[in-house]
Amino acid sequence: MILVTGASGQIGSYVLERFVDKHDAVGVDLKPCSIKDLKDLVFQGDLRNYEFVRKVVKDVDIVIHLAAQVSVENSWNDPVYDAENNIIATINLLKASSNVGVDKFIYISSAAVYGNPRYVPVDEEHPKNPISPYGVSKLTGEYYCKIFADKIHTVIVRPFNVFSARMDPNNPYSGVIAKFISKVKRGLPPIIYGDGKQTRDFVYVKDVVNLIEITLKRGENREVYNVGTGRETSILELAKIVMDIAEINDKPVFDKPLKGDIRRSCADISKARKLGFEPKTDLRKDLEEIFEQID
Repeated sequence: MILVTGASGQIGSYVLERFVDKHDAVGVDLKPCSIKDLKDLVFQGDLRNYEFVRKVVKDVDIVIHLAAQVSVENSWNDPVYDAENNIIATINLLKASSNVGVDKFIYISSAAVYGNPRYVPVDEEHPKNPISPYGVSKLTGEYYCKIFADKIHTVIVRPFNVFSARMDPNNPYSGVIAKFISKVKRGLPPIIYGDGKQTRDFVYVKDVVNLIEITLKRGENREVYNVGTGRETSILELAKIVMDIAEINDKPVFDKPLKGDIRRSCADISKARKLGFEPKTDLRKDLEEIFEQID
């Protein structure tokens, strides 16, 4: 059986959907699942509670751990809550999984562990220098995975900027794509913080799920794999694409830069490619596909 933690979330829900069709799979999340076809498959519970975790992993062969506090801003506002959800919950899962004989543990980390890149594209050996409590907590989770790797096969996946139809534009901490789409659908130009020349590696959620599935089959113990497209897109380019899809003949609104905003970000996906991964993200096409699904 496969257990997907964070199964009500943006990535976790797609992961559970993928494996329900191919394996015996269930999910767990702190929040109830709002997706109709998954509701009966997702247990609600708190991974900070070891007794709950011990019961959940009892008959599990594979754990795919996506549950996390994912907001950088929230991690600054309440670093204790961030650490409890991203570190303590991970330790509980690793401990319980190793005790009951789980075969594989796939930990979904974040590109936030790198901090401000010293070079791009960023490979897995790039120095780790997180610049937020969130980045610190995700990196700490990685270290715990490696410590437990003598008892359980652990693989770490570092997604870059993931987007999907399940992004929440009403969440103040949602990604830039959700915010841009939400703006233009109301007839408003997107707001760009800074000059718009900062870059990101936007990867469609299906590519992330594909790599997770590949690592289940071929990911090596203790190894780390970036997942992105290997392509940089500037925020200004993104704004133009979104406005073009919405048929808005206007210019973006520019505001002062955000504190701590990373200038460039792009994944080196050479290691993932050696496993057979090849990204299929087509930014414009995928944005057109999800455009009508985001409020």
